Amino acid sequence: MFKLLISITLASSLLVLNACEANGPKYRNVRSFSEGLAPVQSNNGKWGYINERQKFIIQPKFEDAKEFQGGKAPAKKNDKWGFINKRGEWL
Repeated sequence: MFKLLISITLASSLLVLNACEANGPKYRNVRSFSEGLAPVQSNNGKWGYINERQKFIIQPKFEDAKEFQGGKAPAKKNDKWGFINKRGEWL
């Protein structure tokens, strides 16, 4: 639990620091990191997942996306919910 809290704090700090350097917001929304990834909504409205270095691991292609738990995360595409793995593949 402590390790997760440290990771979230570090990731949040990095997001804030990088946002200060940017000309505008990098993402519309950012959810919590879990299992090394965080769902983020890009400026085009689609959701994807970034790592703690703010690099997209799963490109924004979902209408909505939630945090990973147990190696899978709920995601919505074409008005249907399902689960994806950490490569963005449907389970």
